[in-house]
Amino acid sequence: MCNALDDLTRSERGISTDSPAATRKIILMCKALRLAGVRPIILSMGRGGSIAEWKSFSSVVRRIDGLPLLYIPFTSIPILSQLLSALALIYVVCKLRLRGVNHLIFYNRTDAFLPSLLVSSVLKYKNILDLEDGEVRRGGRLLSCGFARMITYAYDVLCDRALLACSALKQATSIRPILCYYGAIFKFHQKIKLDSKVITVLMSGTLSNETGASLLIDTIRMMASSKAPWLKNVRFEITGKGESLDEFVKLARTTVAPEVVVHGRLTDLDYADVLNRADVGVSLKLNDGPYANTTFPSKVIEYAAAGLLIVTTDISDVRTIFGDGALYLNQDNPLELIRHLEFIAANPNEVFMIAKTGQQAVQEICSPKLVGKKLQQFIFGAV
Repeated sequence: MCNALDDLTRSERGISTDSPAATRKIILMCKALRLAGVRPIILSMGRGGSIAEWKSFSSVVRRIDGLPLLYIPFTSIPILSQLLSALALIYVVCKLRLRGVNHLIFYNRTDAFLPSLLVSSVLKYKNILDLEDGEVRRGGRLLSCGFARMITYAYDVLCDRALLACSALKQATSIRPILCYYGAIFKFHQKIKLDSKVITVLMSGTLSNETGASLLIDTIRMMASSKAPWLKNVRFEITGKGESLDEFVKLARTTVAPEVVVHGRLTDLDYADVLNRADVGVSLKLNDGPYANTTFPSKVIEYAAAGLLIVTTDISDVRTIFGDGALYLNQDNPLELIRHLEFIAANPNEVFMIAKTGQQAVQEICSPKLVGKKLQQFIFGAV
């Protein structure tokens, strides 16, 4: 149970606030489970913001790589929208139970899932929480904080097992048993890419201060002001959405060296093209930021599988997975990032070996057959 969106449905419904990374992780999880003999169904609310007018959409079934993706009805009319989603999820949960389905995975502690979580418990489902994001404490009203604690408590009581995005999240739930799940990768580029003439550095996903967008913007500005000769062979490509997107656009207009190319939000196919021509992937969620130990930067898995060298902040379980197969920022400092990029430009052979080590680490941990078997055993109670 999730809010995954394929490109066609997202376009038809005019939604721009979804998470492509979350959708990809859900789909790849289900594909891995299918290899282990499980027949998963993806149940999605198909919701999102930024819809300019009131619209309604009926339920629809899509298929992605052969996986059934069931969208419940959706309307953008306030209040009615939440009520319709809650009732539709309950209806599908009841119908699936009659057809013999007895395990449900809830993607994150989403409040819209609470009614169906209660019903699924009554119907004797085995409920599994897929906890991708821990609580990020910000200044807020006492009432909203109390509601958040109530949601946490409900999931902890009503779920039987939990998949965690990183090991630190075991402190965020009392559910046991738990299993850390970092993703499944079906396609690996055998040739590690590093063009010694032009180095393409990719940043993708949510573009905000917390995800390191401001750090990268400051880095590019410092690089441009230095006018070092090696910068003529560096290109930054930016994809995704967020509060920092406009700042990247302004930077692209005023910066000659290094070159900055801003794509914004892309379809899956267009993003794949950008990913495949990149050499370096940067994942810069701040070491001192709210996401350092509340989630896992799944982009590092995606980048490594595509053959990119990873430059990342030293957060979450990244170093545990990659070891010497990545370059790390120990501080949220533009100068440290510049030093890494200069090292990459000057040492292609050494960089090749680092990237190869990182990709091998991901192959060992995120092999679809291995992941599928682990997930199957965990979900159905063999561990």
